[in-house]
Amino acid sequence: MDGLKAPTLLILTCWTLFSASSQAQDLVDQMRNLLEQGYYNSAAQLNGPDLVNRFPDDPQARYLYAYALYLTGRTSEARVQLDLASTLQEQADPVHTHLNGLLKAAEGDPDTALTLLREAFQATQAYPYAMDWGRVAWQVGAYEEALEAYEAAATTEGGRVEPWPHLNRGRLLAFQSRYEEVIKALNTAIAVFEANDPGNPRPSPAYVEAYFRLGEVYEALRDLDQAEIYYRSAHFADPTYGPALDALERLGFEFE
Repeated sequence: MDGLKAPTLLILTCWTLFSASSQAQDLVDQMRNLLEQGYYNSAAQLNGPDLVNRFPDDPQARYLYAYALYLTGRTSEARVQLDLASTLQEQADPVHTHLNGLLKAAEGDPDTALTLLREAFQATQAYPYAMDWGRVAWQVGAYEEALEAYEAAATTEGGRVEPWPHLNRGRLLAFQSRYEEVIKALNTAIAVFEANDPGNPRPSPAYVEAYFRLGEVYEALRDLDQAEIYYRSAHFADPTYGPALDALERLGFEFE
């Protein structure tokens, strides 16, 4: 009998560890799904605290809770959780670098933030990371770096089918009155959407806005005929899009 006790105990121990690991992964996956679906408050207030209370030494749990806290504006608490996650992680993780960059931006350290966000993107080539890098660069006035980031986003696997990087480039270039480049960027946004249109009843807001921004460019260039065409295109793409309606009314064009 004694010869059977050790293997049996080992099996029970392994099963207990496997069960705990499986439960942790299930809860981590649930937390990740909440964040992906935009349920940030639930993740930060309910699931996150429960997750780290159950599995305090799991770096994934700590990271996801930190990200939920960041997304709900609780940056100081997010910093504590991210630092714990990084301590628990054996090797450097680009997802930690990315969130660290976002937190550094919120903490008023833009230079470090941009360095970290660039590093996170270069390590992953992830479309969302490039977009965050561009957004933060724009917010802190690093316009050329923002343009670089949006251009990088457009070359990623996810970004090749998205009009948003090109629209953001157009917005930023328009802010700098670089109109020839604006026109190119916005037309690219339109072309990318049309080439990858999923056929939804309403088009991407980026597609509608690209037409509207082209109208603004041509209005700034005093080419009101072209401005009217693009404002009407935005209105046709989405008849409820208020800025296009306002522009047509302001310029005295009749609605069709």
